[in-house]
Amino acid sequence: MSRRNFWKYLTRVHKWAGLILGVQIVLWFASGLFMALFPIDDVRGSHLVEKVSWSLTDVDIIPIEIAMTTYEGKLTGATLTSIAGEPAYALIGDQGTQLINARTGEAWKPMVEGSIRIAAARYYKGDGQITHIKRLTEAPIEYRRPPPVWQVQFDDRAKTRLYLDAETAELRAVRTRLWRVYDFMWMLHIMDYKSRTNFNTWWLRLSAFLALLFAISGVFLVAHRVFLRPRKLRAIS
Repeated sequence: MSRRNFWKYLTRVHKWAGLILGVQIVLWFASGLFMALFPIDDVRGSHLVEKVSWSLTDVDIIPIEIAMTTYEGKLTGATLTSIAGEPAYALIGDQGTQLINARTGEAWKPMVEGSIRIAAARYYKGDGQITHIKRLTEAPIEYRRPPPVWQVQFDDRAKTRLYLDAETAELRAVRTRLWRVYDFMWMLHIMDYKSRTNFNTWWLRLSAFLALLFAISGVFLVAHRVFLRPRKLRAIS
């Protein structure tokens, strides 16, 4: 390949890399600007919920020794806790954590809608009302955790959704309209259009490669134009 053709092809590579990369660069800058405009606490909806300390409603419970005999495996610890105001024993061992109803000694049953409604009302401190409660066996992408989970929707301006644990009614996630837009921008920024959590997608690698190719070819072209081209051509250009 002659020297003239080399610079000709390098110019084409630079132009095509810039054209393909240009759209993604705009998306990087736009999404980065959006994410920089909003405090992360506002995005997470921290101002819409509060931590709740559940107290035991009574002391009419079975001895912990009896509850410990129900554990299926080697037991290493047990604690008395309150789940949405109801007493329960959390039995910990080689089979994971098992919840036992501290009143009956039976295995803990998943939360029902009425308990979830009470728990969500206690967590939430916004000015909206509950409009919809649903137990999900297939969680939406915004939840980011495995189901089952209870989704509680409110009619406030933020379009708040609370996600509560199906067994313990513990608050797992807060999602708002701002969070969803932020999450969309995050998807564009890291170029993970499926799970929105992967920093090593082929799209991102390809864009990074094109950016490197664009920068290197640009440096060589500038050096060629300034230092290597004949003086007459430099004067004309």
